Amino acid sequence: MAMRLLTQSFDSIVIAAVPPGSPPFHTAFTLTSSAGPFCILGFYVNPVPLSASVAGQVQIELSRINGEGVIHPLVGIAEGISVSPQDLVITYGSVMSSSNSLSFHVVQWPSASGTGSTFHLEGTIVFLAEESVTLAVTVTEP
Repeated sequence: MAMRLLTQSFDSIVIAAVPPGSPPFHTAFTLTSSAGPFCILGFYVNPVPLSASVAGQVQIELSRINGEGVIHPLVGIAEGISVSPQDLVITYGSVMSSSNSLSFHVVQWPSASGTGSTFHLEGTIVFLAEESVTLAVTVTEP
């Protein structure tokens, strides 16, 4: 089994606009291995706003490893009219490894004014795995 450092990009995870007084918008996405374990060495995530409207705070966190719940700090990636792309090193006691899947939770809190802003979440994952492994990205709304 030859291990390789691989890169995979994903895009178009939609984070809906949340106007003032509305409940937060939640979505989740899961990275699932096609054929065996993988180890994430880097994770770049970029929230791309689709309008110039004021957004609520947008946060991302690791929520599951192989289907089991975890607690991980929230990372802010957008708020108001500014975005904060993140080049993250995600750890959970050590380098992030999984035999099957990792899930992330994304939430946008209500904006302070206006209609809120919709985002497309784009990202790139750098991971170590057997050369044949790819990661599928699936989106679910909890």
